[in-house]
Amino acid sequence: MAEVPQYRLGEMERKLLTLQALQTLGSCNNLQLIAFMSENDLMNYFELQLSLYELTQRGQVTKEAVPGDDRYTITPQGEEVIGLFCGRLGESALDRLKAAAPGFLERMRRERELFSDISHQGRNEYHARMGIFEGGMQLMKLDISLPTAELAERFRLAWADKARDIHDYIIRRLSGEEEA
Repeated sequence: MAEVPQYRLGEMERKLLTLQALQTLGSCNNLQLIAFMSENDLMNYFELQLSLYELTQRGQVTKEAVPGDDRYTITPQGEEVIGLFCGRLGESALDRLKAAAPGFLERMRRERELFSDISHQGRNEYHARMGIFEGGMQLMKLDISLPTAELAERFRLAWADKARDIHDYIIRRLSGEEEA
């Protein structure tokens, strides 16, 4: 985990940086924001939670309960605040945020579209559950029964790199459009 930034942000900088992150990344859940801010040494957990609470209370950010977390979205009032006060945000923090955002957005996209987990059903029965979502629709879901935890973990880890190929292969085979 990243260390706490050496420079402590003021109240306005903290809020502006949180708004700027939500504007740049789009709607995020709390865990995603924590990861982004801490991994890039932008803000610590406590400062972020305080900012999210205050911004939600002022109507500059909305908070929506999602399974296991909360999702935050910047509002038009929050966008207006950025337009008025963004010049007061330090350039180094803003540059770090903008430089880190593309890679983090790609990571978020992959996490939203692909899922995989493992469950233990019995003495020698492990299930690797994997799937693909696209545009809010579940395209495919696999539940494979395996004899060992190690094998289930290998399947789970390989899923991110192989999911699209597996999906395309199944679609071609079942539709009769096999490659010659």
